Order: sequence, then structure tokens, then C-alpha cells
Amino acid sequence: MTASVSPLTTPSVIIEGFKLLWHRRIRWLVIFPTAINLILFSAATWFAAAWVNDWLNFLIASVPTWLEWLVWIIWLLFALLALIIYAFTFTLLANLIGSPFYGIIAERVIVLERGDSDEIQSSTSALLATAWSSFCRELQIIAYMLPRTLGIALVTVVISFLPVINILAPLVAASWAAWTLALQYMDYPADSDALSFAEVRQRAGKQRLLSLSFGLSALAAAAIPLFNLLLLPAAVIGGTLLWCREYNKI
Repeated sequence: MTASVSPLTTPSVIIEGFKLLWHRRIRWLVIFPTAINLILFSAATWFAAAWVNDWLNFLIASVPTWLEWLVWIIWLLFALLALIIYAFTFTLLANLIGSPFYGIIAERVIVLERGDSDEIQSSTSALLATAWSSFCRELQIIAYMLPRTLGIALVTVVISFLPVINILAPLVAASWAAWTLALQYMDYPADSDALSFAEVRQRAGKQRLLSLSFGLSALAAAAIPLFNLLLLPAAVIGGTLLWCREYNKI
């Protein structure tokens, strides 16, 4: 019997995801999105470095002389906030590009997890149908995330300029990013199980602490350069395993 997953052990399903990347029925689906992620990673890292440098110089220059002792705290908080934004943005764009492949990966992991390996679809028409469904579903997720993310971003920017209160900015950003990533990675298997995105949000909300813990694990891994290139398909697998074990029968 597969062990249950708790909020403290959510990194374990991502580790399982890394191990399953090399499964013979999955590994070929990882190569193409990983190559695209490499290009995206290079561009995102260059842009993020330039953006952080400009904003940091602006923030430090705007600090009054009597608060100069706070500069290092501002630098730390802003660097943490920038890292969260970088990880979230990279993941969002890479998921959109890789969604046709990730939907097929989730479908195959579900079959493997439930012990029905003979039912894995391999016909071209079946694969294309799954890929198209996953891409359309990804657009639906972005439509849900984008306006809310912009609202959260506005709040964190405002908070970051307020002394003392600005310590909450990374916490607000990280919590929202974790929630959206949890929904993102559990939606692939939910789509395969023919459940709506609204149902995914409802089930994730019933175990919010577990959902946030998994999302934070994925966010932390996504913030590690180079490691994050394989993180996305591994997180898709991890989210699928989590879905099958903890959310499927809620």
C-alpha cells in the first residue's frame, strides 16, 4: 500500500517524480519541453538579473539617510521577492509551452500508479487529443491566475515600500505562488480523470495546508537554476502522484 502524503513530506513526491522521469514510457516526453525550458531559462535569468539590479538600486537610493541601516534588510527582502517572481514566471511560461506533453505524462503516471499499465494509450490520435486538451486547459488556468496574480503583485509592490510591513511581501507572494502551482500540477491528472478546474480548486481547498506545502516545494525547486529545467515534468509527476493518493477520492 502506498504511504499517504502529509504537508511535511510533499517534497518526497517530487523526488519520486525525478525518479520516474527515466521510465521508458515517460522519458521521451521529457526531452522536447526540457530543451525549450533551457532556452526559456537562459532568457528569463538574463532578464531577471537586469530587472533586480535596476529595482534594487532604485530602492536603496530611495531610503532616507536615517534608515540606511535598513538597506541590507531591504536588499534581502527584495532579493527573496524577486526570486519568488522569477520562479513563478518561469514556471508559468514553461508550463504553457510544455502542457501538451505534461498532459500525456500525467495520463501515463495515473495508469502506472493505479496498476493498469496495459491501458496506456499510444495511438497518434489519442496522444494528440490529450495534448490538445491539456493545452486548452492550461489557457483556462492562466485565465484564472492572471488577473489574481496581477492583483497580488500590486499588493506586494505597495507593501514592499512600507517600512516593517514590507516583511510580509515575500510571504504574500510565496503563498499565492504556492497555491497556483499546486493547482497547476494537480490539474493535469484531474483533467485526465475528466474533472473540471473548479473541482480541482474545491478539492485543493479542502486540504489547503497539504496543497500549499506541495506548491512551496515546487516553488523552492523552481528557484534553483539548472535544477528547474527538469523540475517541471518532475513536479507534474509529483502532482499526479499526490492527486492519486490524497485528492482523487475527496
